[in-house]
Amino acid sequence: MAAQRGLWGWLFQRVTGVYLVFGLIVHVIVTHFVTRSVTFEWVSERLHSGWWLAFDLSLLFVSFYHGFNGLWGIVLDFNPSRKWRVGIGWGLFALAVGWVVYGIFVLIPFVQ
Repeated sequence: MAAQRGLWGWLFQRVTGVYLVFGLIVHVIVTHFVTRSVTFEWVSERLHSGWWLAFDLSLLFVSFYHGFNGLWGIVLDFNPSRKWRVGIGWGLFALAVGWVVYGIFVLIPFVQ
């Protein structure tokens, strides 16, 4: 059973890495080369499009999964005791959820 969880974590880490490369290229091209200046109004107008909102939200979720799963892999490399592993795991999970919720709240003013 543990080997299967390791497989899925490994696979999702690679898939999210590929998506991040694609997403960051699109993000940089659109925000820094297509438009002359990035303003609140421009971002708000762009995020009113359902596609851009979904893209930015997916980039948010994927980047936090990729980053925190990478941190989790680093923790596992140190092979802590079960007690520490559980505590660190829940701590990383809470931090990730907190940052994702914060990211969603940052996007809300742009789409209202």
